[in-house]
Amino acid sequence: MTTKAVRSLARTWAGELKGRGIRVNVISPGSIETAAMSTVAPEFREQLISAIPLGRLGTSEEIAAAALFFASADASFITGANLVVDGGSGQV
Repeated sequence: MTTKAVRSLARTWAGELKGRGIRVNVISPGSIETAAMSTVAPEFREQLISAIPLGRLGTSEEIAAAALFFASADASFITGANLVVDGGSGQV
């Protein structure tokens, strides 16, 4: 599913569920350092990293931190949002 589709889904569900006090937010991760990433060719890995403004792959802990933020009281006034956690790739 594309980032636009995921964002649209979150916005639609947020509107549908607002009366029940349910907030809906989504996270769109970029390239993340996982066991599967160790199986890709080094050239492809370097190509991925070169496209990330922060110059590295993300970590699963960084994605978990974004999820914890949405689950926390700090995000109590946020709904229908898409938090892009991609090291800036989508911004350039």
